[in-house]
Amino acid sequence: MSTTVRIALIGAGYAGQSHAFGYRNAQLDDSLNGVELILDTVVDPNQQLADYVKGKYCFRQTGSDISQVVARDDIDIVSLALPNRMYIDVVPPIMRSGKHVFCEKPLGLDAAEAQQMVSAAAEAGVVNAVGFSFRRIPALAALHEYVKAGRLGDIEWFNAHYFADYAADPRQPRTWRYVMEESGGGAIADIGAHALDTVRYVVGDLAEVVSTSLTTLITERPLPAGGIGHSQKASETERGAVTNDDNALVSLKAESGAIGTVTLSRIATGVPNDLAIEVHGTKGWARFSSARMDELTLFEQGVSEAGSDGARTIVAGPAFPYFASTAAMPGRGVGTGYDEAFMAEIQEFVGAVLGHGEVSNPFATAIPTMKAIAAAQQSARSGRPVKID
Repeated sequence: MSTTVRIALIGAGYAGQSHAFGYRNAQLDDSLNGVELILDTVVDPNQQLADYVKGKYCFRQTGSDISQVVARDDIDIVSLALPNRMYIDVVPPIMRSGKHVFCEKPLGLDAAEAQQMVSAAAEAGVVNAVGFSFRRIPALAALHEYVKAGRLGDIEWFNAHYFADYAADPRQPRTWRYVMEESGGGAIADIGAHALDTVRYVVGDLAEVVSTSLTTLITERPLPAGGIGHSQKASETERGAVTNDDNALVSLKAESGAIGTVTLSRIATGVPNDLAIEVHGTKGWARFSSARMDELTLFEQGVSEAGSDGARTIVAGPAFPYFASTAAMPGRGVGTGYDEAFMAEIQEFVGAVLGHGEVSNPFATAIPTMKAIAAAQQSARSGRPVKID
């Protein structure tokens, strides 16, 4: 007899569709054999978008009212991908209704809101997870394991970047992403949440922001003129100020003593999407880039004969975490992508809901990253180093 898990998706934009993809394909994981995942309801104020996602991912129905999902006793899981400002009002009532919650990063506007949601989850006793999806890319997860096992020795320094061009066109409308009060930050909070979490995942917790430079190069944009979410139109006459950052340069010190930088840009013309990290230790170094996410570059001292040694490129395969349960053909060289990362995090979340272990990225995972974002913003304002609490 199968176990039935009924799912509602709130937010049908790009991130929400990635969640839907994860649920639709989660049963590639053998541990979910015999589980019936029912994609029940997709909720979005843009009815055309909701209908599109319903058809593409085979949801049973659409809705426009979140409270209707909260009131239903037959919904087991609610997956959310909303503007940052909305989480604090939406997530706690859902959890109080007894539903398990998967929530896209960064979990609110700041660490204080994230902490409120952590407390609400504990009081409700529900499974909760935050979507730091890059952690599930097999090559990056392997790098995490190599560092943890000491294969690179003590990490001494690192550098990371996240470059994207989604905001490079100044004709794009000034949506919530460009308004500080609605987003909690620009590049530093949006793509920076992933980059800083990646540093924490690989290097370890962060102790101090040494310095930060935040710049806004596209200082105003057309105001929205009709449409919702990614379908919003741009006004031809009205413009508004951009009140958060386009680029960020952050210098950091980890609790281990390692130092490094995180460089961010949401206006990197010609770079659609690239998160990368390079770490150097006393026994070697390694590099990962999502632009070549099926590969890990690795140098380990003493593995090859001196004089003919050098870094090698490892192609991801079933020996790497998450690969075997997400790849359609689980063999090296067939290639995996960002879609599989969403599958892996949804697989773990659903498994935890069913009692198969615990999630490795509960809501609490978001708090240190959000504190690092806040410290970077404070350092940019003051021009001084800021300790991370």
